[in-house]
Amino acid sequence: MIVGTQGRGPGRRLGVAAVVLLVLGGVLSCVGGLGGHFFMPTRVMPSDHMRPSHPAGGSMVFNSLAAGVDRGDVVLFDAAAWGERHLSVERVIAVGGDRIAYTPGDRTLTLNGRPLDEPYVLNGEPVAGSPGAFSVKVPEGRLFLLGDNRGNSADSRYRLEAADGGTVPQSAVKGALIDEDDPLLVGLRSAVPAGGGLLLLGAVSGIAALRLRRRAVTAAATTADTVPVPGV
Repeated sequence: MIVGTQGRGPGRRLGVAAVVLLVLGGVLSCVGGLGGHFFMPTRVMPSDHMRPSHPAGGSMVFNSLAAGVDRGDVVLFDAAAWGERHLSVERVIAVGGDRIAYTPGDRTLTLNGRPLDEPYVLNGEPVAGSPGAFSVKVPEGRLFLLGDNRGNSADSRYRLEAADGGTVPQSAVKGALIDEDDPLLVGLRSAVPAGGGLLLLGAVSGIAALRLRRRAVTAAATTADTVPVPGV
């Protein structure tokens, strides 16, 4: 093999760069793809019970790494506490220690004795569809959940007898809704094309390095064939 001035074969540096690019590209692609799939799942809203904020057919991204949820958060949760075998989406209205209540004739729900301002509900009607009076002291570690389209949402109001005042355990939450411009989500989505670009660049670099080595071997073989043997 022909050796360069620094004792390295032709294409060696390019080959090392190719390996580095391929490894980085693979890592970025895995982080973006698997991370986005398992930790930032995208769901399609199956019904209109979260209108107007999230109409049926719209996509929603949930952060399954969220440390906790609070009032106002939209969550993806396991509805097993309501006797159902599926994941559902609702908004957190009250958390452990809160008292959420409704008295027929009132224009709003009350949270801890005060009228609850809910600008996200459809048509500004937070008590639409309420089946009757209720007053629930939410147990610690549980959540009271309602849809934004109160006139068409089978939420905690209709589960009062099912499980601790219609609440669900916080452990049932699989993720909290995040915005499309959330830095973590943007980073994961950017990692996939960035990883693909590095993989392509690494492959091209590897092919170039291989060709350089083959040319060096061919040149060395040609030189050996053409140099006269001493004494002949």
